[in-house]
Amino acid sequence: MRAAMFTGTGDASILRIVDVPARAPGPGEVRIRVTSAGLNRADANYRAGKYLLRTPGESRSGFEGAGIVEAAGVGAPYAVGDRVGVLPSSFDVVREGAAAESMTVPAAVVVRTPSTVSDRDAGAIWMQYLTAWGAIVEIAAAGPGDWVIVPAASSSVGIASIQLCRALGAQVIATTTSADKVEALRRFQPDAIIDTRTETYVDRVMEITGGAGARVIFDPIYGPIVNDHIKVATREGIVFVYGVLDFTPLQLNAGGMLRKQLRLQGYTLGPMLGDPARRARAVDAVFAHLERGDFAPVVDSYFTLDAIQEAHRRVESNRQIGKVVVTP
Repeated sequence: MRAAMFTGTGDASILRIVDVPARAPGPGEVRIRVTSAGLNRADANYRAGKYLLRTPGESRSGFEGAGIVEAAGVGAPYAVGDRVGVLPSSFDVVREGAAAESMTVPAAVVVRTPSTVSDRDAGAIWMQYLTAWGAIVEIAAAGPGDWVIVPAASSSVGIASIQLCRALGAQVIATTTSADKVEALRRFQPDAIIDTRTETYVDRVMEITGGAGARVIFDPIYGPIVNDHIKVATREGIVFVYGVLDFTPLQLNAGGMLRKQLRLQGYTLGPMLGDPARRARAVDAVFAHLERGDFAPVVDSYFTLDAIQEAHRRVESNRQIGKVVVTP
């Protein structure tokens, strides 16, 4: 079978498609015919050697995938033909990256695909919704009466966060950096949208919230904007940082953080995925929202496996609205 591979680190041009053996599943494993591999910023950062300081040697590509079970090992609770997804970053990406025609993974990290999601979109579920769920629901317990700010709101996690806040009854402010994205975001019905290129972020947040500010800020940008988040946060609010798009050194306004008793929290999905009980609760809740139609993955574009370089370039362009998906 064919898989996307790369050696060392570099730009998208180092990705290539190679023929590799499809691995037979051992006890407690399943082999999945991949119909959908969702690409995330983590995939590009991993290839570039910037992913949590982890530098690969030779590796397959793709932290998130879904498809159809084509073989099941002894003890695996799935049957041939089952529609399933693989929880992101919870399997050996070096040997079994999802941008491939098949992947063999432990059944423990496999979940069923909701009936409301098509095979070609199924690889666009779990990274975005679990990332949003773990912070906004499990840690912040956002709900009615809360304002939540979602920077970089046109990303897949950003759109998932908007959908989640609407389902929770929280009010959500989406931010972006282009007029085109403002128009695109309107269809997801956030309570307000701020274009930070043309509007003053702090003033607009305070205007929108009637001077109250936001209790939760869910930020993938980092850099100097963190100080503006501190200015617009409520007393005892939470500023999550779950990514670094801006590598500008940050001189933190510690005074504002201390006066407001704020929590500045680094956040990744890893602890949830590593805790079977937390993971199961979150997966069940997200699955239920998908089945009810509260959540629906938004796909920006589809690429064939042979177009893997172009797919990575689309992810790195910051022009996409939602998820970039590879369809092996």
